[in-house]
Amino acid sequence: MSKSDTVTCSFSMDRNTYDAFKSIVVKNHENVKGNLIRYMQYVIEYDTPNAETIDAIEEVKRMKADPTLGKTYNTVDDMMKDLLDV
Repeated sequence: MSKSDTVTCSFSMDRNTYDAFKSIVVKNHENVKGNLIRYMQYVIEYDTPNAETIDAIEEVKRMKADPTLGKTYNTVDDMMKDLLDV
């Protein structure tokens, strides 16, 4: 990887937050930098949260605010009962 293909990241954060995070990461035999890079790669790979998920969340919020837009359910079990007419 050439120098033009990399970027240096620098940021400040609360010492207690960093120490707590580092202690968890180290227990899993990792280091902070590697863990953050893996997390970034995971977000990119799985597009978390992706635009479709965000749209779905916004749709549910609109439906809960205006019941005329469609039926909502409090649990998956309630939805399945209605779906299967049980």
